[in-house]
Amino acid sequence: MRHALTEGDVAAYDRDGVVCLRGAFDAVWVGLLCEAIERDLISPGPNATNFAEGSTPGTFFGDMFMWQRDNDFRLAATASPAGEIAARMMGSNRADFFYDQLFVKEPGTAHPTPWHQDQPYWPVKGWQIASVWIALDRIDRTNGAVEFIAGSHRWGVNYRPTPFRKDHAVKFTDSDLVPIPDIDADRNKYDIKWWEMEPGDCLVFHAMIVHGAPGNSTPGARRRGLSLRYTGDDARYDPRPGTFQFPYKPDLAAGAPMACELFPQVWPKR
Repeated sequence: MRHALTEGDVAAYDRDGVVCLRGAFDAVWVGLLCEAIERDLISPGPNATNFAEGSTPGTFFGDMFMWQRDNDFRLAATASPAGEIAARMMGSNRADFFYDQLFVKEPGTAHPTPWHQDQPYWPVKGWQIASVWIALDRIDRTNGAVEFIAGSHRWGVNYRPTPFRKDHAVKFTDSDLVPIPDIDADRNKYDIKWWEMEPGDCLVFHAMIVHGAPGNSTPGARRRGLSLRYTGDDARYDPRPGTFQFPYKPDLAAGAPMACELFPQVWPKR
């Protein structure tokens, strides 16, 4: 692991629900992932979408489960430092890969990432669930730095999933969870954290933290981020109503540990 995790990193993750690790992925990983992303943009997978469609001009490209069809995304998911980073942050004896998700905000795309928590979207329950979000461009506030409400992972509230795309609201109508507050209406009320990032830096954040991101208003600067999701010891499969139905069905019964062919153990290596 290029970035040696410290007790301070783990304490910050536990306290705030998010931490930024500098240089966690070296130039080889950055180059490999940039090439993989360009391939996916040229030939998108079956799960690809433009979140900005019907909302604002520009392209906010998203895709998921790229590891199922591209070996370099598979390497990132299963052989990069991400699995060990996630396990150590979660305080878990293992890390099982959940899924990968790509977010590319092209220059001049005003469409924001709405404020949301991740876990209410997902058919999984437990505390040891984390994402490793890898920056592949220089990122600041002008091109869509991700913002987090520090400590919100411990609020004890599950908010209704927020649609990322204008016509996706129907997907979550079965949810009886409360809507998320209007964070932007009173930003001073919250401890909002964000980081300027360089390629190879990563964010590690808890599945219950409230987060979002502005659009990319910079004319010439893309914002590419790859999110690798992992689960730990206490995670269990929970295909409850109102959650996102993944395009691939795991061979798991409700309540089973999140470990199967679709969700492979990546750390420690078998």
